[in-house]
Amino acid sequence: MNESEVKPRICLRTSSYSGYIDQHDFIERVLFIKKRISNSLTREELAFLMGRTPYFINDYEEMTNTIKLDLIDMDLLSLTLKRNFNGGISFDKKDGLHDISHEKRMVRVTKYEYPDKLEYVFNHRWVEYGKNKPLKLIEPAFQPPNDGGEQVRLITNELTKLLSGSYFKTKRSPFEIYQYVWTAHKYRSSAWSILHLKNLIYELIRTEHLRMSNLNGHFVYRSRIN
Repeated sequence: MNESEVKPRICLRTSSYSGYIDQHDFIERVLFIKKRISNSLTREELAFLMGRTPYFINDYEEMTNTIKLDLIDMDLLSLTLKRNFNGGISFDKKDGLHDISHEKRMVRVTKYEYPDKLEYVFNHRWVEYGKNKPLKLIEPAFQPPNDGGEQVRLITNELTKLLSGSYFKTKRSPFEIYQYVWTAHKYRSSAWSILHLKNLIYELIRTEHLRMSNLNGHFVYRSRIN
């Protein structure tokens, strides 16, 4: 097939959102997205590990000005997003003698959904190396996990052991549980879906083996006290 015969990519859906933020906040959020993608985590998976609701991550990445990361978030991100990525962002901070880095400006983001990827285009009003141009990020399309099979069985076994002992007598963060279970199967767990762990924990809550509470704005889990 020659170049003229190559079929164009089909965009399944287009959506857009915007925010009114300063240069520092914009860079922080874009780097957050780059790190999440580099570490092969979906918004839902990262929200679970941080003990946050999915809409917290959605709103943060979609430039909602009222959503900010706290110190617990920052600590968890340093533990969760360990894989590095190439490239940073270096906007000009001054217009002549005037510092513009703290001036809030409108940012508009368009998300294009393709069968194999998501493409984010960030239109902003800052200059990098003398030019203003949109930033683009590519995220591989999320593949829903299968029924889990062996990995669900192994995760279930680990959670059952923890429940039968004293582990859940103390409040545990989602990241602590994830770290314990994944370390127990460190030669297999790198390919596991975090959503299986989330679903199993929520099933334990439904069956009243665990209860969920809020500690400093983050979800934690412990055994039910009869």
